[in-house]
Amino acid sequence: MTGDPILRTVSRFAVPWTVWVSIVIFMQGHNMPGGGFVAGVMAGAAGAMYLLAFGTAKAARFPWWKVSVTGLLISVTTGTVPFLMGRPYMQHAIWHFDLPVIGLYELPTATFFDLGRDDTPAEPPPPPPPS
Repeated sequence: MTGDPILRTVSRFAVPWTVWVSIVIFMQGHNMPGGGFVAGVMAGAAGAMYLLAFGTAKAARFPWWKVSVTGLLISVTTGTVPFLMGRPYMQHAIWHFDLPVIGLYELPTATFFDLGRDDTPAEPPPPPPPS
């Protein structure tokens, strides 16, 4: 059984909005308060809202295992690349970009580790109930 019509209607707007705010917090994370952890919590809240509104059957159609594997590979690669270049494992670096609208933007390599960690859920969603 899925949530009531009001929850479904609100979720259609609130879930994308929450994901967008999560992305914004994630991108400013290493220069301002907030960051990868808070962004992951907000993305998880959006997922929970989606599950409550539309049920597990609709969420189970998405291949969550691909998200987990991608997140794990991003996290491992973040640590392995500096190691293969002769630096300590997980050594931090900061890249600077001059973007047209934003201006000077700093992209720390820790951002990629946070992205991988946030993409790796603690456990997959439960399977849908039998029909």
